[in-house]
Amino acid sequence: MFGLLFDFTNHMRTLHLIKLFFFLSFTISISSQEMALYEDSLISLLEKVHFSKNKDSAMKFNTSFKKTLKRCLIKPESFTYSFDSISNFMTTKKSPDGTFRLFNWNIELKNQTQHYECLILKKDQKENLTVIELHSKKRSNEDLEYQVLNDKNWKGALYFDIIPVNKNNKTIYTLLGWDGNNIYSNIKIIETLSFVKKNKIQFGVPIFSYSDGKVKRRVVFQYNKKSYMSLKHILIKKEHYLVFDHLTPTSPHLKDFPDWYVTDLSFDAFKWENNKWNYIQDFDAKSKRSSRKPFNNP
Repeated sequence: MFGLLFDFTNHMRTLHLIKLFFFLSFTISISSQEMALYEDSLISLLEKVHFSKNKDSAMKFNTSFKKTLKRCLIKPESFTYSFDSISNFMTTKKSPDGTFRLFNWNIELKNQTQHYECLILKKDQKENLTVIELHSKKRSNEDLEYQVLNDKNWKGALYFDIIPVNKNNKTIYTLLGWDGNNIYSNIKIIETLSFVKKNKIQFGVPIFSYSDGKVKRRVVFQYNKKSYMSLKHILIKKEHYLVFDHLTPTSPHLKDFPDWYVTDLSFDAFKWENNKWNYIQDFDAKSKRSSRKPFNNP
C-alpha cells in the first residue's frame, strides 16, 4: 500500500514538473515573440530616423523611436534579449559585469555634425531594471578633458567598448567611443562612467595620469576625416592596456588645429596600474607579447 502511495506521489510530482516545464516554455516563447515584434518596430522607426530628408522629420521619428524603445526596456526580458537585428543600426552593448546595458545611436545632421542619444538600462542586485536617459549638450572641446559631466550634460558619442576597472573598491567603467564631430574631423574618446548614487551617473573620473603630473577625467583625440585612428582595449599577460594611434599635425604650423591631425604609424597607450590609467608614449605591443602569441596592430 505504501509502495502504491509512493508511486502515485512520484507520478503527481512528475506531472506537476511537466506542466511547469511547458508553462515556462510557453511563457518564454510568448516573451521572445513580443520582444521580436518590438525589435521589428524599432528597426522600422530607426530606418526612418536615418533616412529622413530633413532634421525636423528625423527628430519626429526619433521621438517615436525613443518612446517605443522605453516601452520595450521596461520588459524584464530586455536586459538579456539579444537584439541581434537592431544591433546593425545602433549599440546595444552590455557591461561585462552585467550591471548595465547601453542603447546608443546617432543622427547625422548638416555638415556631418551628429546628434547622439543613449538610454542606459541598469539592473540592481534585486534584478530590478531602471532606464536612465542621457541628454547630450553641444560644447567646445576646450577643457573637456577636465570637466565633470552627468546625464543632463553628456558629451555625446557612440560607444563601442566597456572596460570595468576597480578603484578603491568601486567599479569605474572606461568607455571607448566615436564622434563624427564635423565635416573636417572625427573624434575618438576615452570616457569614464560611475554610479555615484543608486541611479545617478557621473562622467569624468580623474584616472588618466601623465608623466608631467597632469591627470585628466577623459581623453579626447581629434583627427582629420581622411585619416584613420584605432583605439582598442587589449590584455597582455593579464594586464589591461588601451592602445591607440599616435596623432600628429600634417604640417608643423597646423599644430594648433586638431582637424588636421593624422596618424604617424606609431602607437601610444594607457596601462591600468595602481588605480589609474598611466600614459605610455611610443608603446611597442610586440615586445610585451609572448613570442607564442603574434600581435596584430589595432
